[in-house]
Amino acid sequence: MFRPAHAFVMATLAAPLVAACGSPPVSPAAPRTSEAPPVPLAPRAAECARLQAVLDTEMRDVPAAEIRSTTPMPRVEELMHRLERSCDASERLADELEDSTLACEANDFRLATAYLLLTTAHIFGLVHRGEPDLAPFDRAADVAARQRELVYRSARARCIDDGSRDQSPEWGEATKAILRERTSAIHECHAQEKLRAPDRKIGKLEMKLHIAEDGHVELVGPTAYSALSAASPEFVSCLVRVFGPMRFPPPTGRAIVTMPFVE
Repeated sequence: MFRPAHAFVMATLAAPLVAACGSPPVSPAAPRTSEAPPVPLAPRAAECARLQAVLDTEMRDVPAAEIRSTTPMPRVEELMHRLERSCDASERLADELEDSTLACEANDFRLATAYLLLTTAHIFGLVHRGEPDLAPFDRAADVAARQRELVYRSARARCIDDGSRDQSPEWGEATKAILRERTSAIHECHAQEKLRAPDRKIGKLEMKLHIAEDGHVELVGPTAYSALSAASPEFVSCLVRVFGPMRFPPPTGRAIVTMPFVE
């Protein structure tokens, strides 16, 4: 039986975000002496500027629109190498940032880049094997690229408002009620998926919604998605169309809602 998981998580605290990706490594503290006072932590604004600069560069370095089966294979191979370097760069950044929320965003970007790399490598292999129909894998690349774009924009938004405020119980109940109103549309997405592939199960899928101060959904997309995921890109795109136009009561600051699905 397919069903949206009954409990959805409002990731409005920094602690759950850190737990989701692992606490950033902490370097051993140097012995303190009277001559060497402890070095103060870097200001958050400086770390935000560094996070944005690194991610801006990584997004420019890999034009996601070129990750297609019709792109010349030497160019696809070059993009794969760039994605590998992007993974390394964002991993180093996550290790070095002292703000735990920003470090988690850098790590999320690394993971999204890794899923896009996996999808790109899969397309590369299928082209070499002479796969006749690569359109579904191109659509999977589109979803994986959207996922990376989502994380990128999420990281930038964290520097404006880190989403760490507790929302009121009333806001949570109102949000759940609005999501329940879309249950039929979600099931329609699943019904279409079954028409495409009756024996396919979506497994586990998670959609993340970023809700702006006025209540509109400013960002929506999957997490941990690649061409090898059980759910089809058409199913994910259908969910994006369901959640994208939704409006919620204005939260305190910004809010992040995670919607898990399981079959």
